[in-house]
Amino acid sequence: MRLGSKFILIVAGILSVTLALNTLYNLDQQHNFHKKQLQERGRSLGHVLSMLTPELVAEFNFTRLNRYAREITRQKDVVYAAFVDIDKQPLTTYLNDKDTLVSKVLTSLPQQGMAARLRALQGAEELMPFEYPITGNESLLGYFVVGIDRRPLDLLFKQQLWLHAWIYGAIICFLSFAIYLVFRTNVLEPVLSLIQASRRVGRGEYQRVKVNSTHELGELARAFNSMTDEIQEEQHKLHYQANFDALTDLPNRMMAFDRLQSEISRASREQQQLAVMFIDLDNFKVVNDTLGHATGDQLLSNLGQRLKEELRCADMIARLGGDEFLVLLTDIKELTEVEQVAERLAMAISIPIKLENRDVVVHSSIGIAMYPDDGDSAEALMANADNAMYQAKDMTRASICFFTREMNERVQERLQMEQDLNMALELGELNLVFQPMVDAQTGKHLGAEVLLRWNHSEKGLISPDIFIPIAEATGQIIPIGRWVISQAAKCWSRWQQCGWDCGYLAINISRVQFQEQLSWIIGEMLAYHRLPAHAFELEITESVLMNDEQEVAEELQQLRAMGIKLALDDFGTGYSSLSYLKRFTFDVLKIDRSFVSGLPESEDDLSVVRAIIAMAHGLDLQVVAEGVENELQLDLLQRLDCDTAQGYLFAKPMNTDEYESYLSLIEHERFDKRDRFPNPHFS
Repeated sequence: MRLGSKFILIVAGILSVTLALNTLYNLDQQHNFHKKQLQERGRSLGHVLSMLTPELVAEFNFTRLNRYAREITRQKDVVYAAFVDIDKQPLTTYLNDKDTLVSKVLTSLPQQGMAARLRALQGAEELMPFEYPITGNESLLGYFVVGIDRRPLDLLFKQQLWLHAWIYGAIICFLSFAIYLVFRTNVLEPVLSLIQASRRVGRGEYQRVKVNSTHELGELARAFNSMTDEIQEEQHKLHYQANFDALTDLPNRMMAFDRLQSEISRASREQQQLAVMFIDLDNFKVVNDTLGHATGDQLLSNLGQRLKEELRCADMIARLGGDEFLVLLTDIKELTEVEQVAERLAMAISIPIKLENRDVVVHSSIGIAMYPDDGDSAEALMANADNAMYQAKDMTRASICFFTREMNERVQERLQMEQDLNMALELGELNLVFQPMVDAQTGKHLGAEVLLRWNHSEKGLISPDIFIPIAEATGQIIPIGRWVISQAAKCWSRWQQCGWDCGYLAINISRVQFQEQLSWIIGEMLAYHRLPAHAFELEITESVLMNDEQEVAEELQQLRAMGIKLALDDFGTGYSSLSYLKRFTFDVLKIDRSFVSGLPESEDDLSVVRAIIAMAHGLDLQVVAEGVENELQLDLLQRLDCDTAQGYLFAKPMNTDEYESYLSLIEHERFDKRDRFPNPHFS
């Protein structure tokens, strides 16, 4: 039962009970009043006749007594009147034979005497019997009895009861309806409006409720409207945060993915093509490092709006995160359209932007995947466009690259290699090899460079140039690096216990390993295996120094404080090596094999090597030449005063057993003084 029905029933019930009780009370009072009037009337008649008739009763003057009785019955509502003796035997009796009750008694007692009929009338419920004594000379002579009809009084009571019931029923209906209208207008309708509005809010429809009053329900409606406004505002915020990038106001990855799925479905129905572009800014990290992240954010925001202006309204640009953008082109007729848009976007990105009172120029790499040729799902298109973008980064000239099947095969091969590399440690496929390093002037064994090899169970030996970049990109280089350090420490400790002069082990360190507190890991390994600090030399490439310069500097300082030597590897192949020598402190500088291989024929290589050695000695650094393969190269390096040499002229990289034999041979064999260097001829 609804609230309105309950309310009207309660109101009608209360009014009905209240008015019914009031009516019954009033009618009962009136009925008692009329009843008392009848009783008083009967008493008056009886009193008068009891005073007038003692002589008549004593004289047995029945004629006059009968006349008195007849006159009394002619009065209204008097049914019978009689004079009886002290034995209640009628002396004279007169009945109103026009009365229905008298007729009924006469009919029911046709053979009975007057005394029996009088007793029957006195016992009738419809009559009010009165009996008054008649006395004379202080003695009881008889009684005067009279019966007054109470039916008119009862009928009047019933008539008044029905009249009041009808009137009060009409009043109750009117008041109930009026109260219901007021209740519905002022209470029920606002409540129903709030209920409907609440249901709409639950369905995500936000509609304000009309406020027509100032009482509590009005306050409730205003509070509901305020709550709805806050929910709607919060929903807008959540929708914006879930679907838009806060920095550029462009759609984010989630919204881009949903839009791409929708456009793929439409293109499938209409047999159309669409293009997905992945745009990545080249060397954007340099902007953040040099100008600060706030300036980098401003650059991204400006570029996002600039790219948006270059597109049609039907197209979409989204920021996927960092410095990556996604562009969706719909209704493509020819590939030349996509290429033109890509070139226009690349040109728009390369236009200088003035930030912090200086012109900032950035370039981009763009990868493109086409539907349906390069994928029939959003996941496939985005993945292939991403792969094409990375292919564009590897290209020397063009910065725009379309996805190809060959590229997909390379990507799949790379993914499989990532999975295999993840299991290489557990399967025991990784092992260490050691390439000796000797004093370039005397030939004395100084140590060895630790190199990592992967002997795949199916593909065989895989070059470090292939799997090391993958390990760095996936973060697998961290556990692999720990394993390399641990294995090198175990080997050095075992060789030292054998009494061999194993010198030091030079270990290559990846830039990713600096993210894991490298100094703490090295210190833990040295302490666990009880190794001196000079047992390790860490070789660091220029790429390590480009990331998180402050953090790298702190780690290098801690390593040097532990007594570990630091070497700058592949010197001369980067763009900023001289500046790194100025900002960081190293002990060793390694000349890349690309400069040594041209000696002594190449004058350019000779000039570079001579300059590097002179500069290194000027900075109090030892110099290691990599890739020494013949005597001519060694003689030239000796004349240039190079400190250490490494290459196939002395030994190829050897596995653990071979290197142990090499150390044993150095320790026990005496060499002919005419031979400058030991040559164990390991293959």
